[in-house]
Amino acid sequence: MFQYDYPQFEKKRLLRVEMLDKLRDYPKNFLELSLKEYGDGVISGCGITWDNHRLTIDSGMILWKKNLYFMEQPFVLECKAEDKVRFLKVQFMAEIREAGRITANTRIFLEDKKPDPSCEMELCRFRLQEGARLRDSHENFQDYSTGFDTINIINQPYGAPGGTTLNPCMIRQFSREILRSGSTDPFDISFSATALSSHGLVASEFILEYLFAKLEEDYSGKSNQEIYNGLLEVLRTRRSGEIKRTQGNQGKRGMMLL
Repeated sequence: MFQYDYPQFEKKRLLRVEMLDKLRDYPKNFLELSLKEYGDGVISGCGITWDNHRLTIDSGMILWKKNLYFMEQPFVLECKAEDKVRFLKVQFMAEIREAGRITANTRIFLEDKKPDPSCEMELCRFRLQEGARLRDSHENFQDYSTGFDTINIINQPYGAPGGTTLNPCMIRQFSREILRSGSTDPFDISFSATALSSHGLVASEFILEYLFAKLEEDYSGKSNQEIYNGLLEVLRTRRSGEIKRTQGNQGKRGMMLL
């Protein structure tokens, strides 16, 4: 049965071990139940910025193999231009068991190789050219795939109900562009409104069903990059349709004026 049981600390009453145990376990149990259906990936924070040849990863939470890892302070590392694709990765180290505690640490580093899925997670990738600045902001949805001098978070796994998904900031950008395009397609309106109301955090299943409805293609089992490409195709199709309709309407107006 469901139960609420929280210790009360009052004057002139003994402090029992059971009371401290309940206080200790309450937040842990709450987090575990809240994230029970989530896939591995970033849960919160971990924003990435670049300035003066240094990368800064903001504080945040990451879920990895059902364990929640916290980083309470920003992490900074050197990042100079090398004009080649580099990967910012988190490596998960083996557990350390000692008297009264279990700890598991991580290592954040830059490397030329793609992450090892058995023990590493990608936070971003980029190719920084000599004399250029590494952009951490994006002008539009297509800009997230810019190959040079831009932080690319497409392949960063983000934890969501049912599995991993795309970073919410990308979904928010896509949704805004679809709505501002003036689309009257109920699939576009429903998807975008739902995504924006949830601050961009949507289950991958929701995205896959939307892509199937729009492109008539099954994206199940495909990578973040392929799903991103599918969403980009939806936007391109929408924009090309706008151009054709505008040209057609201009032609009709011209005939009427003549």
